[in-house]
Parts: sequence; C-alpha cells; structure tokens
Amino acid sequence: MRKDNTEFSESDEDNWTDEDADDNKRPNFPDFEKVINKGIESLGGYAFAKLNWSAPKDATWVSFGNSLKCYSAADILLLLKASDFVSYDILAPFSLCSDAPASEQAYSNLKLILRRWHDFRPEGEFRCFVKSRSIIAISQRNWDAYFTFVDTEQANIVQAITKFFKEKVKDRFPLQNYVLDVYTSQNFRSSKCVKIIDFNVFGPPTDALLFKWPELEAANPGQEIWFRKQEDKSLRSGNLNKYKIPIDLADIASGADPAKLIDLVQAQVEEQNEAAAKESPSQS
Repeated sequence: MRKDNTEFSESDEDNWTDEDADDNKRPNFPDFEKVINKGIESLGGYAFAKLNWSAPKDATWVSFGNSLKCYSAADILLLLKASDFVSYDILAPFSLCSDAPASEQAYSNLKLILRRWHDFRPEGEFRCFVKSRSIIAISQRNWDAYFTFVDTEQANIVQAITKFFKEKVKDRFPLQNYVLDVYTSQNFRSSKCVKIIDFNVFGPPTDALLFKWPELEAANPGQEIWFRKQEDKSLRSGNLNKYKIPIDLADIASGADPAKLIDLVQAQVEEQNEAAAKESPSQS
C-alpha cells in the first residue's frame, strides 16, 4: 500500500527500467576498437598512445600500474577519457592561438597515434627549445626530481644532444621554431645515444618546465645554450599529482580559487554551530 495518492502500473515500472537502462548504456565502437587492438598487436602486444599533441600522462592514476603502457583498446580509451590534457586537445586546441581562423577554432583533425613501447629512464629525458633552427635551451624533462646522472654528466648530455640535433634534425625538420623532446642513454660514445621522443609547439601550451616562456621568446639564437636541471635533492611530490585529486581540492590547496576556500570555511562553521545547537539543552 502506498503512502501517497500516486498510482503506478507494472507497465510504467517496466518503461522506467528500460529508459534508465538506455540512459546508462555506454557508447560502443567495435570497429574502432578492433583497429586499435590490431595496431597494438603489430607493435608487440603493448603500446604508447597519444593524440596529435598530448599524451594522457595526467591520467596514469586510473590505469593498472600507474603507467601509460596499454595492452588493449580499453586501456587506451580509459586513459583518454580521464585526461585533462586530451580534453584540451579536443575542446580547445587553438585557444592560445591569436591568429587562428574562427573556423579552425571549432575543428581539429584529431588523430590517435600508437607507438612502440620503450622503457626509458626518467633521468634520460630532456626538452630542447629550438629557435631559428638553433637550440637555445635544454631542460630536464622530469623536473620534479633530482638525478645524479644529470648533475654529473651535464657537459656530455649537452654535447650529445647538440651533435645529434645538427646531424639528424636541424636541416630536416621543416619548422624554424619548435620544441624537441629527446632521450639520451648513458653510453655517450654510441651513435644511437640520442633518440627523438616527440616534437611540440614553441610556446604555450607546451610546458616550459624549468624555464619561463617570456625568457625563451626573448632569447638570442646565437647565445650559449642554457641548460637547467633540478638541483634540490630533497624529495618532492610529482608534478602531475594535482590531477589525482578533485579539482575543488586542488584549487583550495593552491589558492587558485579563494572563493572555494571561503565556502569550505563557512560550511565548517555551520557544521560546528549545528553540532553545538544539538548538544546544548533546549530552552523553554
């Protein structure tokens, strides 16, 4: 027996269930997933995935093993869905381009790129800033950690990267200004010491890491190459850890949104007042 006057028939309940099931039905792309799985298989059974510019490295917290190593289309789609970096590529790829035509603002020729997986040592990754076809600066890519290798081998690292750049990249890559990510092994005598990881845009939204974009944009291509590394040997939290917590909490911790901190304090005060009111004896 119902406590209100509303009446439901069995057919109404069935329709409600069916509609609810339809709303919760997940998108399904069997043909697309089949192509992805075939590509992963051709690369050795696991791969690294990215869109045109960004990899979902801010979303490793949702993956098994906190890694970008993907064994299936399901792994890739999970990372892409959870990544703010990927969302930016999809929704606002030209937001920082003042000269982008309006038609391009609403459209981007998105590509899903699969690459063979390689296990790289984090201390071997570097970001090179190229201006007028000359390297003007090199930054430790994983800037939130100190590495003895980078500290002690700085001269060899710079020499190996600049030699590789002049011989393999400078006169072959079509752009004048760009960012080049590379990996260096510890065997500086090897002809394969340096490997290309990726190319990026010279300017925001590419991360300047240990530099600032205004200083890079003002740099002279003929100057001595700037090299910056992490010199603080104390432990730090990862620079991507902020993506592992709710955005409201991240804003409060960083002070990016003072209004949220005020709301939090007010809510805490109200909660304490309510608790005090319940504990105090009622007055007639």
